[in-house]
Amino acid sequence: MQNPATLELNGRIDNATSADVEAQINALLDAMPRALIVDMTSVNFVSSLGLRVLLTMAKRCRRENVKVALHSVTSQVTSVLQLSGLVAVLPLHPNRDSALSSVA
Repeated sequence: MQNPATLELNGRIDNATSADVEAQINALLDAMPRALIVDMTSVNFVSSLGLRVLLTMAKRCRRENVKVALHSVTSQVTSVLQLSGLVAVLPLHPNRDSALSSVA
């Protein structure tokens, strides 16, 4: 069975970085993985444009039947994801092992 694609994001997902983050996501999804694990350990801020990137990722994963899971999300970023409602389409996990189990 194919291993899930993994993406480690760092710093801010905002106007300055969102295009690069989106390009990284699309490159991984273009390879048609069965699952995508996103490590959010080092992400400390997500702007509205960053939320759009994450929502677009979630929609593409759903459309292409790719399981997706975010893990190690900081409390500040978790709050933003909860307020935006993205937690309904992007499962959050406390650690990598939990994320991997969820897409197995």
